[in-house]
Amino acid sequence: MKKTRIATIAALLTVATAAAAQEPIQRPTRLPALGRSVAGTDDSTALVQNPANLAFLPGVEMRYSGIYLDESNQVPWQGNAIGLAFPFPVIPLAAGIRLDFVDPPNDMQGKLLPFNYQWLTWGLAVRTSDVTGFGLSVQRTYSDQPYVDGLSSFTLGYTVRPFDQLGLSLVAHDINAPTSALGITLDRSYDIALAVRPFGTRALELGLESKYVDRPHDTYWIPRAVLGIDVGPLGRLRGDFAMSHVGDDTEGQKRMAWTASAALALQFSGATGSAELAGGSVTGNGLGEDNSYGVQTDVAFRSWREPTGVEAPRYALRIRIEDTPSARGHVALLRRLWGIAEEPAVDAVVLELRTAPAGSMAHIQELRDAVHHLRQNGKRVLCSLEDNGGSALYLCSAANRIVMNPAGGLRFAGLKTQHMYFASLLGKLGIRADFVRIGAHKSAPERLTRTSATDVARADSIDLLQQHERQFVEGVGTGRNIGYADLRKRIASGPFIASEAKTAGLIDGYAFDDELNDQVSQLVGRDTILIDDNRATRAPERFGKEKHVALVYVDGDMIDGRSETIPLLGEKLAGSYTLAETLKQVREDPNVGSIVLRIESPGGSAMAADVIWREVQLTAKVKPVVVSMGAIAASGGYYVASPATHVFANPLTITGSIGIFYGKADVAGLLKKIGVNVETYKTAPKADAESIFRPFTAEERKELQVKVGQFYDVFLSRVAQGRKLTKAQVDKVGQGRVWTGEQAQARSLVDELGGLRQALDYAKKAAGMPRYAPIEELPPPNTTIIGKLLGIEGVHASTPLPPSVREIALALAPFMIYPGDKAMARCELTPVIK
Repeated sequence: MKKTRIATIAALLTVATAAAAQEPIQRPTRLPALGRSVAGTDDSTALVQNPANLAFLPGVEMRYSGIYLDESNQVPWQGNAIGLAFPFPVIPLAAGIRLDFVDPPNDMQGKLLPFNYQWLTWGLAVRTSDVTGFGLSVQRTYSDQPYVDGLSSFTLGYTVRPFDQLGLSLVAHDINAPTSALGITLDRSYDIALAVRPFGTRALELGLESKYVDRPHDTYWIPRAVLGIDVGPLGRLRGDFAMSHVGDDTEGQKRMAWTASAALALQFSGATGSAELAGGSVTGNGLGEDNSYGVQTDVAFRSWREPTGVEAPRYALRIRIEDTPSARGHVALLRRLWGIAEEPAVDAVVLELRTAPAGSMAHIQELRDAVHHLRQNGKRVLCSLEDNGGSALYLCSAANRIVMNPAGGLRFAGLKTQHMYFASLLGKLGIRADFVRIGAHKSAPERLTRTSATDVARADSIDLLQQHERQFVEGVGTGRNIGYADLRKRIASGPFIASEAKTAGLIDGYAFDDELNDQVSQLVGRDTILIDDNRATRAPERFGKEKHVALVYVDGDMIDGRSETIPLLGEKLAGSYTLAETLKQVREDPNVGSIVLRIESPGGSAMAADVIWREVQLTAKVKPVVVSMGAIAASGGYYVASPATHVFANPLTITGSIGIFYGKADVAGLLKKIGVNVETYKTAPKADAESIFRPFTAEERKELQVKVGQFYDVFLSRVAQGRKLTKAQVDKVGQGRVWTGEQAQARSLVDELGGLRQALDYAKKAAGMPRYAPIEELPPPNTTIIGKLLGIEGVHASTPLPPSVREIALALAPFMIYPGDKAMARCELTPVIK
């Protein structure tokens, strides 16, 4: 036994001594990533080739790899590997871990004893920008043989992808040149790699690479070429060719050998992820003999979908709406529906409406457009109702079929608006609202100064309500195939229980939630499965940051300063500084081809509107700026839209309201009631003119009227300049008058009727960008860490108020957030109740 141990140790020492002069191909190594580019591959095999590429990982991947060689082959990289890689949520980091089980061929012709060993690799990468990534990996060997045990090394990688057509990587392998217990050293090596995509997409990728091996007494290069081709409905074809140094001949000259690989990766994409099954071969005299070959295989499961490959069997998607979306939530829903229209495997969409699907008729019109877009792309749309109102009916009338819970109902018998007036309440409290305005139609201050509407304001409200009713009845009538007069009569007989709604022709049938799968199968005409819309994202087809559209939100009342959110109410305030900086940013960003200004604002501070207006004007001189008006873009909201390149409005967008008012609340009476006395000392008679502790004097009101007139003249000038009209033409449709989008287009205040989809399409065409150009939403929403982790925008720790209290608070809030010394360009929006 003692002699056997001595012999084994002697053999190990002999091998160790010989190995010091051997080539890297004969040393401990991990399984290579055959057919994959050092600069272009974005999956878990980056742990072996280039840890920087983990930064571009689209999602989670688990992968098995295997390489099986002939037992006479002279390379050690036979075996199996299991890897897992994933990006972190919220932060731009990705990590991975991989375990290689290396089982070299038995016959190494004495060059290396056939020791089995394992490599454990851990990698971490950071994405420092949309086009750059840095990565580090740490790897260590484990074996019961000291020859290959305990080798710990570090690898650093860097990747930059500045253009769609080009990626560049630099990788330093084994930079610490580790040594095993028997003195075996892994030489440092360095990769420089290019990934070239001639057509700008991953459909065809060429890799041109070279590895520099830094040996103590002998350095050399190993060139390599890589090819990747997307193969239509199958997946991806991968291959590579490399030259390597395998020793010296009898004359001392370097002896070169080659290896080549080819594999077909079949890719299968479902709604929630994808799988890959790959198989191929590796051959070349670099394996040991001229006719040597081996087999390679890969199996991977991913949380993302591939752009090519076999799609899952056709299915239907369920979208359930339980909370009325916010302005940004509404856009997210629209983009979700547009994306489904492009899905080849989707047969149908089921909209389960358990609340109002939108907060305004204009938003419903955009949702109706999305439903029409689905149907134009061959998707069937089924609406499922429970206990809903007119907004759900308006949306669902665009669908193929409407079903209702048998115990449900349609709480709808017509449209209405309600206006609250607080003058009497304020009077009892000792508060007096004191306002000066331009235009009889500028009715915003009337809530605080009157107990009822003026005749002009009442006529405006009735006209607006009639405009809503006409478009509502026309839309529902067209979808349900009911004449205008007949439908008005049927609606007037509401509200409806389910059976009455069916008799009135407003729905098609009844269904519980568990029956929706059968309902959608009947609609499609064959058996299909109904699943929740949890679709995985698709892997990007292009490198880096593409030229894109910036979607800039003007959401909420306009204020001077930074954007904020009103506590408890959750209402947005659009800050002039925030928006000015955002517009300057997108104007100067070369990756932004055009801008869509999404306006969801009744206006507010005239100064804030003018600051934003100036940035819109400057931006429109450099890039196309397309306005998309949402529910409301009135007064200051219209002010900032006027210099845009092109203006879209929904037919029922509330816009116009070109006018100014100015005022304050005098609380002197309130203070007197509660026993508070205010003494004021001043150096001039009007030093406290804007104080809330006294009313305006007659002279001050006269001066205010002049000041408001000056602001109004600026408003007219801004609109006239942007819309290429005269000030007289603008004044004719101004005076504070509110218009629907349809009316505004007829008066040259907007260019075209359409929603966000049409505005985005126009912006892309105007900038010469393709239809699939990405969209970046700005400014970033004010989201907590918890909100980001849950994927919820605008999560705030606020206590919801009862609806009636919230309605009153919302009516009074604008006059609490604006100081009394600010000219106001604001429209008071009273929603049409469905």
